Amino acid sequence: MLNRTRRASAVLAAAAALGLVTTAGAAAASAPRAGLAGPGGWTDPAGPTSLTTPLTVLPDGDRIALTGTGPTASVAVFAPDGHTVPAVRYAPNPQHTYVIPDSVLACGQYDAAAYDIPALHATVQPNAVIPHYPLHILQIDTTGLDGAPATATMFLTNVDDVNRWSTPIEVANGVGRVAVPAGHYSAEILFDNFDKSTQIDSLRIVTQTDFTVADTGVSTLTADERTATSPVTAKTPRPATTDAESLRFLRTDANKATSGLTIGSFAAVTVSPAPVPQLGSLTYQLAAWGGTGPAGTAQPYRYDAMFPAADHIAANQTYTVDASKLEAVHNTIDTDAGNPRHEGEIMIGAASPETGGVSIGHVLKLPTRLTTYFGAPVGDAQYMRSVFPALPAPGAGRPAAISLQSDGIVYTGPGEQWRTWGHGPLTAQVGQYRDGTWCRACSAGGTVDLGVTPLVDSEPDTTPDFLGPAIGHTTIYRDGTQVFSGDNTAGAELTGQPQTPGSYRLVFDLDVSGFPITQSTTSHTDLTVPYSPKPDPAWNLPATDICQAQGPGGPDAGTGAGTGTGSSTPCSILPVLNLGYHLATDGTNTSRGPVQTLDLEVGHQSYGGVGASGPKARVTGATVSVSFDKGATWTTASVVHTFDGHFLALWPNSGAKGSTPWLKVTAADALGGSITQTVANAYTIG
Repeated sequence: MLNRTRRASAVLAAAAALGLVTTAGAAAASAPRAGLAGPGGWTDPAGPTSLTTPLTVLPDGDRIALTGTGPTASVAVFAPDGHTVPAVRYAPNPQHTYVIPDSVLACGQYDAAAYDIPALHATVQPNAVIPHYPLHILQIDTTGLDGAPATATMFLTNVDDVNRWSTPIEVANGVGRVAVPAGHYSAEILFDNFDKSTQIDSLRIVTQTDFTVADTGVSTLTADERTATSPVTAKTPRPATTDAESLRFLRTDANKATSGLTIGSFAAVTVSPAPVPQLGSLTYQLAAWGGTGPAGTAQPYRYDAMFPAADHIAANQTYTVDASKLEAVHNTIDTDAGNPRHEGEIMIGAASPETGGVSIGHVLKLPTRLTTYFGAPVGDAQYMRSVFPALPAPGAGRPAAISLQSDGIVYTGPGEQWRTWGHGPLTAQVGQYRDGTWCRACSAGGTVDLGVTPLVDSEPDTTPDFLGPAIGHTTIYRDGTQVFSGDNTAGAELTGQPQTPGSYRLVFDLDVSGFPITQSTTSHTDLTVPYSPKPDPAWNLPATDICQAQGPGGPDAGTGAGTGTGSSTPCSILPVLNLGYHLATDGTNTSRGPVQTLDLEVGHQSYGGVGASGPKARVTGATVSVSFDKGATWTTASVVHTFDGHFLALWPNSGAKGSTPWLKVTAADALGGSITQTVANAYTIG
């Protein structure tokens, strides 16, 4: 999975973080910090140098993809077939976080320690003293809906000190026993009736907010599934059936430390009412709810909403989606003509800087159009959204799929948005961004960040995640001299650069032929950008964006105020050319006519509309060529400049039916910048 970043105005957007290493002058290059300020100013750490982030494989064969690291990271769990599956995330204290698929909980027999994910742990202070306490027996007796002993899982919190307990407790056939320190506790007992054929749960959760484990004898806690009588549902303006829920139970101890449990489900969960606790506090929240419209609806739609937290669990668990706050996002989701399953997936979830989040996926037949109605976010949470334009073939083993996100906030307020996903060709671009993000190519004094987003569709702010074998290489030159070369990177940070006018050249190659795609399988991008130590002040990066070239103590996103040791030198957006491809193909990126057209948009990278522009940065020309023999020979297309950097290209679709032509595009500007880009198998002739 490609490096992910958190944005100044979005909790999740996967980003092509510059692959990172350190150079001084012409000898060293360092990876920029891929972290972005999010709501409240929190940041992610630097991303890894590899384009592909390894997936954590769980004992049952499912895999976890992480966005970020530590307790605030967000997670998604994938089955071997590439579909997401519901899971529980249990963080009893900062030293432990478990991610356990619902199907595993349902079986009642598993090694909990094998599902403890170190990447989600908090940083442990060196030489920390771990206290030990006398242990006493707690017995848990569970009864099912039929009145018989039942299998369940108990998630326990010591509310005197959350650090005194750290393990989920299995309850088999109605009885579980565990040795714990004496004291005050609360617990969520989960009864999981999981249907393996549909991956749908019938989850019931019984909450006990206050009970005591004595320091003598055996203490007994009883949990009856039949007391979970409150189904968690939502009322929507149009009919919708629950297909995603994320319930959050946060328990704060006497020291104000927190234990967290997040439960994900593909169906409505039923909970037991619970009062305000006597010791510490409870935060209960329907953190994310999703529902889909009736099958066969002419214009498919779904709802996704968040709801405020409460300090208890009310008997009435029916929530109302506020129609006046909804934003309708009209999605067109295209796919690859060779998609083996004609399936894709949209993943949606909620994440906060305090607790992270869990994404839940929804499988779609592609291509399709889908309207998603988003409710207003709650508190510091924001929506996560990813689209998979293709999924691996059944039986393919390790899932290999490309996930696309928008590097912008999902919910912008009541109203409507329109967006296309997966319309090719998919190419590397520096991008154009509406909301605050990190600058792909910027300079501050003697530090230059130069990189690209490795894979962009027809939307200029798309960013990818690669769950599989993405192979990349970047080479950077200063005035003809190589200053950086690295595998599986999408750029670099150059330090100690000469403060004289010059130029940089970035050559980036990407190979994604190992994914279940037949189009846009490899690309070659060659960029030249002029550099001035005294750039145009009009190109200064807005304060809402992150300039990694300024260092970790540079101006803060959203305030522009310095935070410490970083550079106070203004951050300038480099005038890197950006290409926008609008190819006249259908929802499978297939052309069925004798003549092919391309609306090519040539501009520069920009952030909130700021970047190189005006007469001195005008685009001076563009060319388009097509190859029907895998690059052996090229046919020049007819290209006409239409308006404002747009060029119309036309060429005959002379290749055989089912063939996948290659495209080569060049463009230049009056500043001396240029781009040459070749993409293999750019589209399919139908």
